[in-house]
Amino acid sequence: MSRYEIRYGAVGGQGLLTAGALLVNIAVTKENKYAVESPTYTASVRGGATKVDIIISDKRILFPQANAIDFFVCTEQKPFDLYKERLKDDAIVIIDTHLVKEVGNPRNWKLMRIPLVYETKKQLGNIVLTSVVTLALTQKITGIIGYRNMVDYVREWAPQDYIDLNLKAIEVGRELIK
Repeated sequence: MSRYEIRYGAVGGQGLLTAGALLVNIAVTKENKYAVESPTYTASVRGGATKVDIIISDKRILFPQANAIDFFVCTEQKPFDLYKERLKDDAIVIIDTHLVKEVGNPRNWKLMRIPLVYETKKQLGNIVLTSVVTLALTQKITGIIGYRNMVDYVREWAPQDYIDLNLKAIEVGRELIK
């Protein structure tokens, strides 16, 4: 891997911007890789379309703009429609089963439909944990960060009273990938 590009698309409040920040922090602090994130918000932050592009590389990142996205997770139709540009023809694309209904031309995408928000709320009781669930499924599918490094970082990052819940969110994310 010299450069791997990831995009998370959602509506404000679903936690995917946090997932992007976590992924970058793990890549830099635990994996000794170069990583940048570029979040984008629409005028309506809470409930409006948002995205975060993450670039992870073994080499210095000279141009921090995502040009050829390898991996895309999207949890709502509007951000999917807005942010599906720049996906590679063979990108891995994960869409929320309940919230993204129209895909259009999937080219040669490796398309996976997962009830991400529904399962997060059902199994964990709070969609805020979508961030950690998304981080875990990203780790399992891409291997861009190590499992142990992810768990260790989440232990350090999560508030003391919520460590076990965040660790459970990791397992929920990994179990969503069949």
